[in-house]
Amino acid sequence: MHRFFILPSQIGHQTVRFDADQAHQMRRVLRLRPGDRVLALDGRGRQYEVVLEEVSNARATGRVATQSEAGGEPGARLTLFQSLLPRDKFEWVLQKGTEVGVSTFAPVITRRSLVRGDDVTAEKMTRWERIIREAAEQCGRGLLPRLLPPAPFSAAIVAAAALDRAVIAWEGESRRALGEALSQSGERPEVGLFIGPEGGFEMEEIEEAAAQGIVAVTLGRRILRTETAAVVGAALLLYELGEL
Repeated sequence: MHRFFILPSQIGHQTVRFDADQAHQMRRVLRLRPGDRVLALDGRGRQYEVVLEEVSNARATGRVATQSEAGGEPGARLTLFQSLLPRDKFEWVLQKGTEVGVSTFAPVITRRSLVRGDDVTAEKMTRWERIIREAAEQCGRGLLPRLLPPAPFSAAIVAAAALDRAVIAWEGESRRALGEALSQSGERPEVGLFIGPEGGFEMEEIEEAAAQGIVAVTLGRRILRTETAAVVGAALLLYELGEL
């Protein structure tokens, strides 16, 4: 069944109204017709099985047949603090991170970031949000991952310090694995994972993170590309927490 994330305001009394882009996708791409069923998710943990009643190029509506709690979400809440990357690589991280189970994406401006905060326009944020939404629909997520605005590294580590546990992947750490760093995270923790830019973190950044209680960890014996490290790190972290 095709899945669509909607806003709570699109849900009426036993009816759902889809936006113009979704209507176009239903009619022109998916070739859906009145009587077909789709799954609408409100982004807050509820899902609605909807019987389509009208499908046109700019409008689609349907009636709610059933509603239930949406599944597909890990108990742990993972925030991926990803250093800003060139367009294709960052978009790949958003897509694959959503599929793996990242709950929040927090773009970070580090000393070696090739992309700066001023490069991230409102149009680009809208595009990134669309990539996340489409990936969440495709992979069966019950909640829509959040996308935060870019923040400097100094602000990101302060935010991460408020989580139950935060780690920073660093090629200079050869002994401490994720499992060891997460051993006392508790049940359903909020955790953070920092992934550096293409040139890696500077030593000063590792020290600044450590001062906030953020532990440096290794992702293995081989040095990974940053976009690979993001997905591997997120998957390993959720696996260690029993959430993959």
